[in-house]
Amino acid sequence: MVQTTERSPSRDAVDWRSLDLVGAAVAPADDVLGLLGSSAGGLTAAEAARRLSVAGPNALRSHGARPLAVLARQLRNPLLVLLVTAAVISYAVGEQTSAAIILLIIVLSVGLGFFNEYRSELAVQALHSQLRHTSLVLRDGRPGPVDVTDVVPGDVVLLAVGDVVAADLRLLHAEGLECDEAVLTGESLPAEKRADAVPAPDSPLDLPSCAFMGTVVRAGSGLGVVVRTGARTDFGAIALQLGDRQPQTAFQLGLREFSLLLVRVTALLAGSILAINIAIGHSLLDSALFALAIAVGLTPSCCPRS
Repeated sequence: MVQTTERSPSRDAVDWRSLDLVGAAVAPADDVLGLLGSSAGGLTAAEAARRLSVAGPNALRSHGARPLAVLARQLRNPLLVLLVTAAVISYAVGEQTSAAIILLIIVLSVGLGFFNEYRSELAVQALHSQLRHTSLVLRDGRPGPVDVTDVVPGDVVLLAVGDVVAADLRLLHAEGLECDEAVLTGESLPAEKRADAVPAPDSPLDLPSCAFMGTVVRAGSGLGVVVRTGARTDFGAIALQLGDRQPQTAFQLGLREFSLLLVRVTALLAGSILAINIAIGHSLLDSALFALAIAVGLTPSCCPRS
C-alpha cells in the first residue's frame, strides 16, 4: 500500500483540465502526475474538494423525476385540441353538461397517463438513490473509501479484482492487471494492462496503460491516477448518447400523422356541416350543436401519445 507525505504541486502551477487520456497514455507516469498536479500519495482532501467544485460530480446524468416534463408529454397530443375546442363550444352554446363530460374525459385521460408515467419515474429515482458505489482512493497519502461521485481528476485510485473502474485512469502500477472492456469494445476477453507508456495508438480505446470508466477488473491489481471523470470519459460520452431522446420510429411517426389527419378531417367536416346547416336555414344554435356532436363523435377520447 502506498504511503507518502509528498505534497501535490501548487494548484496554480498546473492546468489539470488540459490533459486528455491519449496524451496521458503516451507520457511517463511521473510526467502525468505532474501534469495533473498530483503525486504518488494522491491529492489532499482540501484540493480534492476544490477540484470537485470545478469539475463537478463524477456522474453522468440526473435521475430526478420531473413532473412538468411528464405532464408536457401527456399534453403533446393533437386530438386533445379538438376535445378542448369541443368543450369550449359546448359551454358557449349553453351545453354545460356536455362541456363538463368532455372536460372530464380529458382530465381522466391525461391524469391516468401522468400518474402511471410519473410513478415509474419515482420508482427509478428511488432505486437510483439506494445505489452507492465507492472506490478506494488515496487522499493525504492514506487510502480510504470515497463515493465515486466525489472522485476528481488527480485522485490516485487503487484497483482490485471485482472493482468497477470509477473514472478514466492512467495506470501508475499494474500487477497482472486485466480489465473486462466489453462494455466499450464488445471484446469478450479481458484486456491486459501495464503501467508503461505506449506509442501513439490507432484507436482511443487501444490504451494498455489506461483503465476506462465502467470496465471491470478481472484479474490482478493496480494503481492509477484519474485523468477524466463523468461525461468527459469515453464511457460517459457513450452513456449520454444512449440516454438522449431517440428519434421516433416509423410507427410513431405514422401514428402522429394519422392523428393530425384525423384533426384536419374532423375540423373540415364539422365546419362544413355547420356552414351547410346555416345555409339551408337551420338556426345557428342547432347547427353548432349538430356540428359539435359530429366533432366529438369523430374524436377518440383517448389515444396513444407520440
